[in-house]
Amino acid sequence: MRARHFRLAVALAAALAATACQNAPPMQKLPPISFADRQPFRLDVAELEILSDYQPPGRLPNIEHLMPVSPGAAIERWAQDRLRPMGQRDSGSARVVIRDARVVEVPLKTDTSISGAFKKEQEMRYDATLQVAVEILDARHMTVADVVATAQRSRTVPEGLTVNERERIQYDITDGLARDIDRQMEQLIRNYLGRWLIR
Repeated sequence: MRARHFRLAVALAAALAATACQNAPPMQKLPPISFADRQPFRLDVAELEILSDYQPPGRLPNIEHLMPVSPGAAIERWAQDRLRPMGQRDSGSARVVIRDARVVEVPLKTDTSISGAFKKEQEMRYDATLQVAVEILDARHMTVADVVATAQRSRTVPEGLTVNERERIQYDITDGLARDIDRQMEQLIRNYLGRWLIR
């Protein structure tokens, strides 16, 4: 009798899981964050190095490890798309250093009274910071020039969002941060690293 009850319980659990899967919204496919449409900077260096000084904690309140595209990953793609080493073997190198790439989830106070049940409130805020340095190193691997760009974004999130809606907001935050860095670097590289640009 116990075995029969066990089989019924397993069958019921499987049926419920199948129903949940059928009712779940399809996972969205977000486009890659790319800068391939922008003219790359042709640098008079032999190689490009991408490093990260930022180590994600991997736990709340930080959420960058849970995002569909993290700010750090977006900057790695930016560096690959926009910086092109074109120099000779002994002409040094360029180094991109991700100094900060955090996104923190901040809970917001909501109305827990009966009237609050009839209101759609902002339940949390995402605070994001991205700081990136581009360094030029000589043949001895000594830094001879550098520029630093910093971008910050903050976005509140309403109650009751679906997983897809929440991930879209997180994606937009990363995309906005990366494009802010790109705009700053466009000017910084031309103004302060022009000596290493191949026209």
